[in-house]
Amino acid sequence: MWEISMEGLLSLIRKTTQSSLSYICEKTGDSLSNRMDELACFVLGMLALGSFSKFLIELAWTCYNFYQSTPTKLAGQNYYFNGGEDMNVGTSWNILRPETVASLMYLWWFTGNKTYQDWGRNIFQAFEKNCRINSGYVGLRDVKTGEKDNMMQSFFLAETL
Repeated sequence: MWEISMEGLLSLIRKTTQSSLSYICEKTGDSLSNRMDELACFVLGMLALGSFSKFLIELAWTCYNFYQSTPTKLAGQNYYFNGGEDMNVGTSWNILRPETVASLMYLWWFTGNKTYQDWGRNIFQAFEKNCRINSGYVGLRDVKTGEKDNMMQSFFLAETL
């Protein structure tokens, strides 16, 4: 079942032409969309638990760049990869999701590679700078402008931190 699932996953992988970023297309019925939600970054942790491959490292780089590509250094909800071009923020809110951070923790744990720890620290510092308020943390309505929302999701403390 794992191998069949991985064949399906691999059929959804595309690369941008400019920076060679790997991403997972969204599939609805028979149509593919060159869009990837930040939520899909859980795949890193899943693959780290099940196997280790070059694709895993490439996808980690893409998910980390979801964060590095915005002025706030926080990822938007999803990204588009149109015509093989590099990513563009689709939905630009950030609600403090854990998927990339958790996956980076798994990668550091399995490999001992300090790079993944550094990437996690960079993301944490962006949360501290952009989302920290006196009573906790809030998400952002827009990762480009840094406009804050007024809610701390319950999963932030339990899963992201």
